[in-house]
Amino acid sequence: MRPRHAALAVTATTSVVVAALLVPATAASAADEQRTVTVHLDQTVQEDYLGVGVNVIPWSLLEGTTKYGYDDADWEVDVERIHTLQPKVARIWFQIDWMELEKGQYDFESPEMKAFSRYLDAFKAVGTEVELNFGWKVGARVHDWFTIPGAPDPYISAPADLPAYGASASALLQNLFDRGYDNVDHLTFYNEPNGSWDFWAPGDEKAYYADMARAVSDRLTADGLRDDVQIWGPEEVNAVAWTQYMAENADDVFDQYSFHLYGESYDAMGDAIAQRRAVIGDAPLNLSEMGWTNPGTSVWETGYANYIIRSANDGVHSNLIWQLNGVMTGDPAGDTNGSYNLWDSLILGLEPTAAFSEAGPLMRYIPTHSTVLGTEVSDADVRATAFRAPDGELTVLVETQSGSPKDVRVQFDGGDVTADFTRIAYTDSIAQPGENALLPASSGTLTPDADAFTDTEIGDEHTYAIYTTAPAATQVEMTPVRTAVVGGAQVQLGANVIDGTGTPTWSVVGDDNGTVDANGLFTAPSVTTERTVAVRATLPDGEYGVAQVEVTPARTTGVTDAPVFSLERGVYDSIEAVTITSVTPDAQIFYTTDGTEPTASSTPYTGQIFLEPLKTTYLRAVAVAPGAAASGVTSRLYKVKDVQNAPDGYTFCQYADGGECAFDGEANVAFGSDGLFVFGTFTDGVDCAVSSFGSNPNPGGANRCFVNPDVSQEPPLVSILNAGFERPATGGTANGPMVNGWTFSARAGIQHNTSVFVPAAPAPQGERTAYLKSDSGLASRIDQTVVFPAGTYAITFAAANRVGFGGQQEFDVQVDGQTLGHYVPVGGDYQYYETAPFTVTEGEHTISFVATTTEGDNTGFVDDVRVVAAETEPGDTVAPTVTVKQGAEFTQGDADAYDEVSFKLYDAGKVDRAVINGIVKDLVDNTWSDVNFVAPGVFGAVSGKNTLVVFDAAGNSTTVTFTLR
Repeated sequence: MRPRHAALAVTATTSVVVAALLVPATAASAADEQRTVTVHLDQTVQEDYLGVGVNVIPWSLLEGTTKYGYDDADWEVDVERIHTLQPKVARIWFQIDWMELEKGQYDFESPEMKAFSRYLDAFKAVGTEVELNFGWKVGARVHDWFTIPGAPDPYISAPADLPAYGASASALLQNLFDRGYDNVDHLTFYNEPNGSWDFWAPGDEKAYYADMARAVSDRLTADGLRDDVQIWGPEEVNAVAWTQYMAENADDVFDQYSFHLYGESYDAMGDAIAQRRAVIGDAPLNLSEMGWTNPGTSVWETGYANYIIRSANDGVHSNLIWQLNGVMTGDPAGDTNGSYNLWDSLILGLEPTAAFSEAGPLMRYIPTHSTVLGTEVSDADVRATAFRAPDGELTVLVETQSGSPKDVRVQFDGGDVTADFTRIAYTDSIAQPGENALLPASSGTLTPDADAFTDTEIGDEHTYAIYTTAPAATQVEMTPVRTAVVGGAQVQLGANVIDGTGTPTWSVVGDDNGTVDANGLFTAPSVTTERTVAVRATLPDGEYGVAQVEVTPARTTGVTDAPVFSLERGVYDSIEAVTITSVTPDAQIFYTTDGTEPTASSTPYTGQIFLEPLKTTYLRAVAVAPGAAASGVTSRLYKVKDVQNAPDGYTFCQYADGGECAFDGEANVAFGSDGLFVFGTFTDGVDCAVSSFGSNPNPGGANRCFVNPDVSQEPPLVSILNAGFERPATGGTANGPMVNGWTFSARAGIQHNTSVFVPAAPAPQGERTAYLKSDSGLASRIDQTVVFPAGTYAITFAAANRVGFGGQQEFDVQVDGQTLGHYVPVGGDYQYYETAPFTVTEGEHTISFVATTTEGDNTGFVDDVRVVAAETEPGDTVAPTVTVKQGAEFTQGDADAYDEVSFKLYDAGKVDRAVINGIVKDLVDNTWSDVNFVAPGVFGAVSGKNTLVVFDAAGNSTTVTFTLR
């Protein structure tokens, strides 16, 4: 091993912090529950915790993203956010075709290398160490010489020539060091080689990966560079065998080991660490990818704070979050926007995700190369870890479970602590992402008394709090952070300082981009084509904020007025329609959607442009009027998701009061929004207005018209959005948490007939179903709030279980939290079920499907949910009774364990079938029935634990577990 940094044994120093709120050091509320965290200053858990970092796909400045309008003004904002986060390490994707189009011929001045260098500059400026991920993908331009012949996907092929690969890595590192990038401290190769998505090699892939890493290590040694980098690997996910292989066969190559983990529970994470520690010994272990989809999946059971706590306390060297921001990649083509990002590409809007607010403080405040101190907690609903920075500053991270408010006392022993601690707290309610992308501000100063302080501000939400003797991060809030003016006009900008003081100095980024005075009054440049300008407000200590000003062409005599779009840029849930206009009379508008500049030869605009779901559309337009010069070009970028906002079978056709919903022939049309609709049947189009339908189902709502050409389809009794789970139109799985009509929790989602779940039968309606999954002790659910007329109803649905993997999923169906039935869909074939009747008042009520199995890995499928009118007389809702038959001729053994067991079954509505461990035994539909002489090997029974499920003719079920010797 080649450790490059040694931990420093220092004592804490006092830091003066300006805080927003003073919290008494030891006062505690008698009404709150008391919790204690003890920090042992004289106990070291690990000596060199590198810190919390981030993964980066550096495509923002490359053609894949720039062709959609990303520019230097966007880059200024990205850099400012890197400055705010100050990640301690960044794992950065690198493609060999950026520097080596021909084998052995290196071009370090290529456009790609220049763009890559700007990323390195940004990270070096904030002290971030770089883990260079060499060869994450293989661009098409080098497929002819780099890839292995016969590779099924050349973009993920391992290098055919390993010595040449080693030479390339060495040449790149030498170039980066020569240019002053001494923060490139770590090196790794490809990504998740155990999978089929980012690495391929012939034969034994583990051996090839080890040989590849060895080829690089040997070349670095020969070139005198080996001691300048730490080699990490194998970047595996859920494949400890890969780490074991590298430890056993290439331990002299790998200085540190790295793995990835997503969404596993806190306890399962501890197991994952222990498994790898068992095979690598005391070598450094890095969790180089971790993350949660946004929003709402980072929770007490599994989340950012508890992964950091567990990692630090269990000796993990670093934690890298996936990922910094979304990009559109060019070669290979891809789009990483939408989930797991701290923010999407700025061309889609400035607002970050909730993860920025949650993960950001951990990245910013947990110190790099720190000593992890011993900690103890008083109760199971609190977790903690503590760090001493090389300069002696102390930082304590405490996570508390939701429930009742708590007073948390932090006690230090093994040394004296007198410095004030600044408090930075995170809860979901605190995190309100805004376009400024600000971290949660400090919320108090705590002064130790007798080496302890008490935080009395922990509420009943899931919370984490950082207490640090280091200063709070000064942030600059820009007002407004984005605005628009015409060329030559002025706009007043402002800057609010958070957790700091000082008067900002104003500046415009770039040449010929206008001016700004000492008070933030910006004067826009004259432009012929739209342009975005970045304006900085910089404090004396170097902290700063960035505002963007979109400058559009001013009206000019003899020039056609520039096109104006009815819809602002951004990400939209569902299909939208864009109208483009010019105020110049008789102007004709032409547009493109491929990023090219429009001309009078481009596609003429003739009416609303409907934005397709699951697509990114870049509209660029120019206007041309008779006797006038063409206008400047204006543009808008739209990304449309696939969220169902109408009854199944209906498609958006027009906005309310927007004109005609056009169609040929006869069709059904729904009018309304938010699940409230009226319906009508029309011929050859209809004016989308209340007058056409006779009533407004949702006054004040953003009403629309939706058309369904199938006039035989009756309007639903109650409008459930996405009742058949056909949105989003995935060909695999779409995983929660997400909202698409239904609210899907983590471990719930939508799956296609050809998904990785390999369903035994196709969806009974459409091509997709919902799924309810349980694993790591965590279950899932789906919910939807719908509007009911007053009445008595039942819910019908189809359900099946996943077969061939995992166990039996069971679930409840609820309305407003009241259980209507418990269901055990045995086998892979779908069966239809109907709940017990329920009566509701007029208004909103919530339908829920709630998984109840938490042991094992279990998945159930649900489809075609409908609300039907129920009979006024309630149907059979009573489950069968199951009793063990007595007498040695039927049963041998007792409730602890049987050698043989028989069951008597009863149901007034007749017993239909019995299922033992998934094996179905059809029964004659009688009131009384029997399952006799069950022993290992009979009716699917096994030695050990067994599950018997008995169904009656109405679908009610009773579950019994028993043990056989």
